[in-house]
Amino acid sequence: MSDRVCIGRCNASQRRRTEEYTRNLAAWQTEMTAWANTTNDDCGPEPVCPIEPTLRWTAGTPIWCLEDSAAIRASLLDLDQQMALRLMNADGYGSISLEERVSSSPEPNSPSPAHDQLDDLVRWLRGWQTDYWKSQGLTVPPYRGESAPALMAVVSLLSAQLDGILAHPEYAEDFGVGVLWWHNQISAAAKTRPRRISKQLRCPQCRLATLSQIEGEDRIECRNRDCGASRGGPMVMTVDEYMALVEAATPARKEQAVALAAQRTPKPHIDYGQLSGRA
Repeated sequence: MSDRVCIGRCNASQRRRTEEYTRNLAAWQTEMTAWANTTNDDCGPEPVCPIEPTLRWTAGTPIWCLEDSAAIRASLLDLDQQMALRLMNADGYGSISLEERVSSSPEPNSPSPAHDQLDDLVRWLRGWQTDYWKSQGLTVPPYRGESAPALMAVVSLLSAQLDGILAHPEYAEDFGVGVLWWHNQISAAAKTRPRRISKQLRCPQCRLATLSQIEGEDRIECRNRDCGASRGGPMVMTVDEYMALVEAATPARKEQAVALAAQRTPKPHIDYGQLSGRA
């Protein structure tokens, strides 16, 4: 286990809270300076120093944690399938490329933005492959063009060396972030990204309305990254466990609704015709 903090999304909440504490600390120092320089007696109470949050960081192994490394590998291996769906769903002429040309550009619109995206992706992966292979003293595979078979080939070769790439101090961060970005862009263009469905019940751990489920998965999780900070992480449950909570909460909700209805005081009927003088 490395002492280095994982650079992935597992530590996003910790980074956000650290940045918030840093801003609050800077604001407190400014207030303290102004308070200390006040000469009159009516300077008010001393500004309260913000409390530094207690954070539990996920360590990298050695740079990315195991969960984020698995997400990068899954995204890399899924690139060729997502690109195949992207090409299948594209008509070649009606789509708009990710980088739209400006109106004054003399260059015409590309006849196939999807194929342009494929070419860009293959060139990007080939660049990383060439750099890493040279750094390890390996023979760079021959150029195979910019096409779907070429994408499949370079993805296969990179996945075989992925553990070494994600452990390399010069390549790990940029390559991992780039793979996740490319997968996000292509899956969005191919319209294959599953929906995330919000659930009605509140999280039984943090009591916030942040439970959600990715369509098709037997897993419901809390999206509040601060949920369960002292218990090992956010709440995760199966669909059956969630439905059991729904059944248990339904009678209590009905009783609460009946009790609230009984407490309501009926409003007196107002004759607006009489008030207007036309009755």
